[in-house]
Amino acid sequence: MVPRPFEEKALPRSGGEKSLDSQFKIVAEAFLESFELLVEYAPIWYTEEHHKRALNAWRILQADPSQALGSERHRASQPCK
Repeated sequence: MVPRPFEEKALPRSGGEKSLDSQFKIVAEAFLESFELLVEYAPIWYTEEHHKRALNAWRILQADPSQALGSERHRASQPCK
């Protein structure tokens, strides 16, 4: 299954706009729950490469979930040493 491109209009709205921070927390929580399920059930299609990518994302979220997006953007904008 290939993910479709993000379309903002496809997101359901519930009772007003939420801050970016609260939206990120919802996404981070959903990712962490999905990660735990994948680790627990280990479907046959879930490869070691999938696991490594998910584990890297999990570590970022566990380190500081409220700053994960900002810190990644900051690092990406820094020149290589």
